[in-house]
Amino acid sequence: MAKKPINPKDVYELMENDQGEIMLLLYAGETAPQKASFHLNEERKCIELYRNPKDTVIIEGLEKDSIIKLKQTKILYICEIKYNENPDSENEILYAYPTNPIKAPQQPKSNVSQTAEPSISEKAKQAREKILKKA
Repeated sequence: MAKKPINPKDVYELMENDQGEIMLLLYAGETAPQKASFHLNEERKCIELYRNPKDTVIIEGLEKDSIIKLKQTKILYICEIKYNENPDSENEILYAYPTNPIKAPQQPKSNVSQTAEPSISEKAKQAREKILKKA
């Protein structure tokens, strides 16, 4: 089976400088980052970059050495560049910002708890059924 071609916009680069700081270079998203953070998902071998409340970028295929270094980092620097169709054109930096690691994000809370007590109408329905069974 033929492999699906890689979308050039999905390419990223992880770089480390002499001080051990790590930077993620990727193509810019459609919206500006706001209070960005990241989560290192060791199980999936990926970085979950939370650019803003509505935009998450998943960086997959991390190598074991990268995961070890990312586990130790307190700041992951992000550099987002503008995508150009022409490979010879100079890349324009649109956003450059630091991110802090966070623990696995919380699952959205449901309005109805699994262990919640029945509502008043549910209690009334149960009481009616109980009375009807006795009659």
